Amino acid sequence: MYLHAITFGYAVPLGNFDASIHSVFHSAMNLRPSTGDGLLTLVISSKPNLPHGIRLDSPEGFSFEKFQIGEPAFCRDGILHIENSHLTVQLSGAWLWKCDLPALKFDIRNPAVSAAWRFVWDALNERQRQIGSEIIANDFLHPGNSAQASVSRKAGEAMHDLMDATRRYVLADNSAVRKLIGLGAGLTPTGDDLLVGYLAGLWCTVRNGTERIQFISSLGKSVVDLSPRTNDISWTYLYHAVQGQVSSQLANLAEAICIGGNLNHLFDVAENAMQVGHTSGMETVTGLLIGLAAWDGIHILSD
Repeated sequence: MYLHAITFGYAVPLGNFDASIHSVFHSAMNLRPSTGDGLLTLVISSKPNLPHGIRLDSPEGFSFEKFQIGEPAFCRDGILHIENSHLTVQLSGAWLWKCDLPALKFDIRNPAVSAAWRFVWDALNERQRQIGSEIIANDFLHPGNSAQASVSRKAGEAMHDLMDATRRYVLADNSAVRKLIGLGAGLTPTGDDLLVGYLAGLWCTVRNGTERIQFISSLGKSVVDLSPRTNDISWTYLYHAVQGQVSSQLANLAEAICIGGNLNHLFDVAENAMQVGHTSGMETVTGLLIGLAAWDGIHILSD
């Protein structure tokens, strides 16, 4: 089968490389390059762009589930081959996808932006309660609540410590990050999802502030140093979030909030971001909203 790539993320090698299939799912397949860190992810056309992704112009009904873990793959002259399954993907001609979160310059003092943040916060809490999520954003910020599940309580305590460090621009130790990375079950554990969203939120608020950039750099180093505590898939998302690169779904939501635009549009992009996985999307959005408020909008988290 011969398919064309529609987009590729900034982390996809531009030259020749060898790889093997790391894991397969219905709508995505992960490759492990023979050199370098992290995974590359092939996704069907309806899925979002990823920093490490290759989005395919796939036919209706296409699935990656027939591919076998460990199968060799190689890319030569802009053509990616999955050797045993006879899939060929033309990368040349696809356009590069890369987000620019710092350009969004989140400003909570803008009434439209503040209203957009609140709108998504309320929608997030409503959805979390509807499905009985382990983490409810409002409750999550009160880690002393003994009724909370263990993961929610532990994550809440760690996030409070991280928020405090963020406001003081001092990451005294790695304890908060250590508690979050790998916390929870799933392909991307709860603590990792919160960190990915939190990093995205911080990147939206740097506004060329040297002190803020230095703090994110310090936090990013801590995340990378401790990321071997989690699995390969989650490690990849964390690594790119440290660089300010996240999925197009999360980046689109961040942009919609920072613009403070039409609420119908805001609801749609929020739903798209929250529907990722069972609860992974909601946890990442929780982290995003807290990260957006960490420096200038802490008051809205206590309303």
